[in-house]
Amino acid sequence: MAIVFDDAGGALDDVEEIIAIGRPVTVAVLPGLRYSADVAQRAQNAGLEVILHLPLEPMDGTKALGPGGVTVTMGEAEIQAAVRAGLASVPGATGVSNHMGSRATADRRVMRAVMEVARERDLFFLDSKTTIHSVVGSVATEAGIRSAARTVFLDNENDPAAIRREIRRLIETALRHGEAVAIAHAQRLTPRVVAEMLPEFDRVGIALVPVSALTR
Repeated sequence: MAIVFDDAGGALDDVEEIIAIGRPVTVAVLPGLRYSADVAQRAQNAGLEVILHLPLEPMDGTKALGPGGVTVTMGEAEIQAAVRAGLASVPGATGVSNHMGSRATADRRVMRAVMEVARERDLFFLDSKTTIHSVVGSVATEAGIRSAARTVFLDNENDPAAIRREIRRLIETALRHGEAVAIAHAQRLTPRVVAEMLPEFDRVGIALVPVSALTR
């Protein structure tokens, strides 16, 4: 089972809670934030996998993309430049995931441009699955890129009881299918709840692994 902590990079304290879990989870760092590079380095120094959490255009145009965002109106060269700049601000990233992206991940042209950079850097792509119309999996396959897709969001509600409920749903999914990928958020209570629930993982024989281990 893989747990990916999204939206890191805005504060150094967030990554410390994730490191304290003491298991090989993955940290997805937003580009161009004050602490993006520092958070990436701190996580890697602790032995955690780091990926670029690339802002991609959502269907809801009122949501701000933030630094390094990719929109569907950008040309291929402009998209690729944005991805490369994002990777430069998150040194050591071994993969890419989408932040938002319900519009962009449904656009084959946009995702081909993104995957071209992933291919040249030998990176994988994690589809956060913010839309049922995502073409990430098929475009990644065409480009020869390893990919995985999110199974469960753990903390749509930042409430310990709700997070525990979603983690137990994740455990059931992993036991049923042999693997599962969860996405959580670095700023919420999830790292603490995951740490508290590690004995439940161990009791049923579930291993936490970096998300790269579940790509294909």
